[in-house]
Amino acid sequence: MKSASVLFAALCGVGLVMGGCATKRYGRQIEVSEYERTALTCREIDMEIAKAQSFKDQVEATKFDGRDVLAILGDFGIGNLTERDEALKGADKRLQQLRDLRLTRGCPNGVTVAPTAEVAGAGGRAGD
Repeated sequence: MKSASVLFAALCGVGLVMGGCATKRYGRQIEVSEYERTALTCREIDMEIAKAQSFKDQVEATKFDGRDVLAILGDFGIGNLTERDEALKGADKRLQQLRDLRLTRGCPNGVTVAPTAEVAGAGGRAGD
């Protein structure tokens, strides 16, 4: 009976370790820094918005995989859900800050296409 209890405890410990290792890591989008608030041009703000939106889209498109199975065994999947939610919150916050900065600067609605060589060679930056 004692060996069965030890075996059960060991299996539970392995399951917890594997579940912790199975938690997905999405990364984080950081808040807009004071330097970014003062230095970014309208075009650079649009580029940062595109990057943050791409990050958010990738997190939202993440599919169920083997790590989710292990995470469910280890912590009922709570770690993956929390990690995903925090990544999305960070992206949403950065996106809102960048959109607010765009409005504060009086930037146009955003660059939707890459500037042509003619526009880029005109001596200024497109989107400013």
